[in-house]
Amino acid sequence: MRTTSQPGGRAPSFPIVALTGFMAAGKSTVGRLLAAQLNWRFVDLDYEIEARTKLSIHEIFAAQGEPAFRQIECDALRSILENASAPTVIALGGGTFVQSPNAALLRRHQAHVVFLELDVLELLQRCRAARERSAHNPRPLAADSEAFCSLYAERLPSYRKAELTVNTHRKSAERVSREIAVALHLLPPKRP
Repeated sequence: MRTTSQPGGRAPSFPIVALTGFMAAGKSTVGRLLAAQLNWRFVDLDYEIEARTKLSIHEIFAAQGEPAFRQIECDALRSILENASAPTVIALGGGTFVQSPNAALLRRHQAHVVFLELDVLELLQRCRAARERSAHNPRPLAADSEAFCSLYAERLPSYRKAELTVNTHRKSAERVSREIAVALHLLPPKRP
């Protein structure tokens, strides 16, 4: 499935699906499963950033601030999109698609952006459960439920601009990945 070029930028030679959503929405888990179902390459943008910088996302924010992190994130996303040498599923960071330069990059590369939607209180519960399981909490914002809910409300209008929204409430990651693949016509629907 090759795409044709478009004005204003190099179009990808291979299809790209980018998963967006708030922290703990399941982007990485669903992305890995979707890539495995389709036999595509999988890239977790946060891990890509950490590999490039040799710092955790938390360390980048703490040492350099959000503006510097967002530039690193944009550069990493651009590199992934421009160098895609196979069909690719990308798990975006929670704030990636909210940044207009990143949304423009994804549009320019004709990526199918999918919003994994889940109620904010369920997301908060997932983050807190992850913190209880691990002494190293990658989501410190979850400690402040008011700030967590406020950030979600701020980002929601941007998430809603995705090509496809999949509500993940009470669905397994396998079911969600299959739903995405079928909705994007990457796999045929299951026969009854």
